[in-house]
Amino acid sequence: MRPADNINELIQKLQLKASTDLDKRIHDEISMALTEQDKTKSAVTQPKIGRTIMKSPITKIAVAAVIIVAVLVGITQFGGSGTSVVWADVAQKVQASRGVIFRRTDTATDSQEDYSMNYMSGTHSRFDFYKGDQIIKTCHDNYGTKTSVYIFHDHKKYFKRTGVEGLEQEGLWVDPISMIQRFLSHEHRQLEPKTVEGVLCEGIETTDSAFLGADFQADSFMARVWVSVDTGYPVKFEGEIVKNSDQIQLAFVADQFQWDVELVLGIFEPNIPPDYEGVTWPGIVEP
Repeated sequence: MRPADNINELIQKLQLKASTDLDKRIHDEISMALTEQDKTKSAVTQPKIGRTIMKSPITKIAVAAVIIVAVLVGITQFGGSGTSVVWADVAQKVQASRGVIFRRTDTATDSQEDYSMNYMSGTHSRFDFYKGDQIIKTCHDNYGTKTSVYIFHDHKKYFKRTGVEGLEQEGLWVDPISMIQRFLSHEHRQLEPKTVEGVLCEGIETTDSAFLGADFQADSFMARVWVSVDTGYPVKFEGEIVKNSDQIQLAFVADQFQWDVELVLGIFEPNIPPDYEGVTWPGIVEP
């Protein structure tokens, strides 16, 4: 077996898998249940890609594997000595980041939000979903206590999941830290340098749908990441996903990044107003 084959086998064994189907199921069931509660007639919801749960930093062992691969196969700099972004260093920097804040915008026919502001650390995550300038939904995850809390401000309701095994693995396909690992773990190509958000960036692109995980098969897929030549941090992610069988057509952009931010733990504590009603949904069983 060639050295490159050994390296590919190592990456396949260590690669983290996305949980897109789980995200989709939870988001669909919650949305359907809220609609049924607020209206006297039932509503039929279109299939959608899960965006309620977008979380989880990459594990250290997976990043270490990417760095080893980058060194061994000579991709620490794509294009040779004339380029500036060292991708093994990018993987190290995002993993070492104390916290990250970013905006995510999804464009889909069934989109209920305009964008989300996302706050992630190694132990917690929080996602505020906006319609215009109003927060309509907030999602909190505590990886230590294995607890998720969804607060639906537009319905004045909330839902709590407890004892969630593998919580930190859910939604990896949209997590910016794990996305770097997956870009380097899958077939990709170099992009021409360009200015993004006012800074000179270099980028890579993949159309390998395995990027999304073995449990999600897309009819077409494209994703790009742009990294600042100056700082070595990602500046922008963008991509498109099409899955005709589930009527999924999604374009996504993650931008306005703030890396290595010391996030105060208080922002991750759910703040549920006293007049909000706690609810449960069929198909999502609490322990």
